[in-house]
Amino acid sequence: MRLCLVSLDFAPARTSGLTIYAERLARLLANHGHAVTVVAARRPGLPGRTFADGIAVERLPIGRSDWIGYGLRAARHVARRRARGDFDLVHFLDVHFAWAYRGPFVASLLQSFRQRLTADGGQPYASSWPNRVFRRAYYSGALRCMERPALRRAGALVSLSEATRQEFVRHYHIRPERIMLTPPSIDPARFAPPPAETVAALRRRLGLEGRRVLLHVGFSTPRKGLEYLVAALPALPADARLVLVGTWEPGYREKVRAAAGAAWERVLETGSVPDAEMPIYFALAELLTLPSLLEGFGLPALEAMACGTPVIATTAGALPEVVGPCGILVPPRDTPALVAAIRALLEDEARRAHLARCGRERARGAFSPEREYATLMRAYRQMTDVM
Repeated sequence: MRLCLVSLDFAPARTSGLTIYAERLARLLANHGHAVTVVAARRPGLPGRTFADGIAVERLPIGRSDWIGYGLRAARHVARRRARGDFDLVHFLDVHFAWAYRGPFVASLLQSFRQRLTADGGQPYASSWPNRVFRRAYYSGALRCMERPALRRAGALVSLSEATRQEFVRHYHIRPERIMLTPPSIDPARFAPPPAETVAALRRRLGLEGRRVLLHVGFSTPRKGLEYLVAALPALPADARLVLVGTWEPGYREKVRAAAGAAWERVLETGSVPDAEMPIYFALAELLTLPSLLEGFGLPALEAMACGTPVIATTAGALPEVVGPCGILVPPRDTPALVAAIRALLEDEARRAHLARCGRERARGAFSPEREYATLMRAYRQMTDVM
């Protein structure tokens, strides 16, 4: 098939977990012989067109309105290409980007704007009160003017998790049969426990010898709930250190640092790290901590499990589906529960070993590339049958 995938970003530009989802999906489809074109925003320093590893990338100006203006430009560009017969199927990797598109398309469901409006105790998650007011107005407007119309026009919908699927069935009144469950997969050859000497070298490089490491991986936005995690640090063993891998949304770092207080000295920020090093960072940690307020899936949890790192996550969104019986779940926004779970797991080596084995087996079995490809092809066939 000649497939067009529409994402906001694509490698080497990464601004969210959606970008990683786009990269892996494009690679999976290209590896199965499909002709894949990715339409993405053109970030500074990136060429307008590239072709590598069977994937063509076409980048469009994003403009000052971010995904809203980009969605309009992408709609016009894809419509022209499809009118020429260039694509057999168009897949918007977030349904919100399809708000201006009028042709037939498949769309992925990640998080609803209703969820974003209520994720922090009935309020929008935010880095400050002014930011909360802005998000309330922004999310409400986008829900009415862009999200609902795009959902009505989609020919087929795919959800990365059952939790997200149920969100759109219950609160948006989408018929269940319109949404196919297609969880992302993991490459078991890439995400696996690395050699012990490689892990030891990274520990020395980061100055973490003799320390027990808590790890958080992701693009740090108010949705990630990091203020509740750093607030737990004073109640954790003195040798515990928190390593943060990833970049920050503007304004949020200041909120998290204020929540940590003097315990911020126990936090190590690495920024973004090369893809090849990520399994080493997972293996470095005694456990991965994901105190999220909302997750449409939670790729870091799956990656950590594949590398044999135990996971403590919240019950927010899809995280319980990803972790299953192979991790520990606590309520979101509950620092005392985080403290209790982290302390208990740090002191129980046997349980950590059990969760590591369980996690590796679950990642390989329940989230295989073969399973993702098969479910995605069912959604694509459903779409082409009605075109």
